[in-house]
Amino acid sequence: MAEKLSGSVGKGGKNNAADVTIVQKLLNPFAGEVGFAKFKTDGANSKKLEAAIGEFQTCVCKFRADGRVDPGKNTIKKLNAGVAKAKSEKKAEEKREEKAKEDQRQQMKVKMKKQMEAEAKAQKVPPTMWETLWGDIEKKADSFYDTYIASAQKKGDAPSKAAPKISEMCTKEMMTDVKKELKKIDTGGTLYPGRVEGKTSGVNKKIIDILTEVSSHYEGTTIKVVSGLRNKAGQASAMYNGWAKHLNKYGKNGDIYWFVRQSKYQDLWKELDDFHAAKNKAGFVKCMKDKAPWGSVSRHMTGQAVDISTSTDKKIIKALGMCMRYLAETDGNSEGIKCHHFDDKTGLVWPIPESLRKKFP
Repeated sequence: MAEKLSGSVGKGGKNNAADVTIVQKLLNPFAGEVGFAKFKTDGANSKKLEAAIGEFQTCVCKFRADGRVDPGKNTIKKLNAGVAKAKSEKKAEEKREEKAKEDQRQQMKVKMKKQMEAEAKAQKVPPTMWETLWGDIEKKADSFYDTYIASAQKKGDAPSKAAPKISEMCTKEMMTDVKKELKKIDTGGTLYPGRVEGKTSGVNKKIIDILTEVSSHYEGTTIKVVSGLRNKAGQASAMYNGWAKHLNKYGKNGDIYWFVRQSKYQDLWKELDDFHAAKNKAGFVKCMKDKAPWGSVSRHMTGQAVDISTSTDKKIIKALGMCMRYLAETDGNSEGIKCHHFDDKTGLVWPIPESLRKKFP
């Protein structure tokens, strides 16, 4: 049951013995939490009691301390609520403050990155270069932000109140550094270096050069190769997995597994069909490795083909199709990967002439 006071207790209060005893009793459980020595419940007011009331008001009530507990007011309500409630509220408050601090940090970095991007464009620094620099700038900004927040907290400022101003201060300081660092970057005369990632090892250099050049044309947009050079076991395994589906993929004149349609490979076709029907993958793979005309199986076997991620921009796909043969494998290649297929079957346009580049979408 909540305790009630008949009059005020503490600095400038009436300090009736019964009321003082109530306050002493209610304050004692907070001694360790707030940081004062426990009191004897003797009903005697003192400077120490007034100081403890003030500390309680600052730490728990979160308002300007006056060192007095008044009947029915916030201080007595908080005392009656108890330590567990105070701890719960403190934890919730800390969580809110932490969230406010981190939200402001993220807003700061988003704003800072946009400003950095704008400055990079103004200085004609390509994304591939300034984005690398951004990692270092971001770490430095985090360090500055944490230092300033810690300093503000030592002064008694809540992060939620201090963070916006600190964010602006950090952004201003860091952008000064950004401008200096961007000026140090040597672009080598290339505004947007090409970026090609993924399974590029062993792929025809001209194909990689075309991919890189087209990537550069589209402001260094990354082109991801999901399938490049394949070995015999990998290709045979992929063929087994997609055997029935791909045999009929393009009809009689199709390109997928076209070699088995030739009269001289009819026996091989039947043998592979039998292994597939029997669900004998090991036999299928061995048969392929031993008997397949590998030069005719797939241009992937010699690195003369690449499969590009379906997430690639349509403009890039169209531009690449102007330089290499293109087949849409959006329902899956022989490995079951949805992709865009490019190879050199009809030749490669390299180097890419300016007249063709002007036709890129």
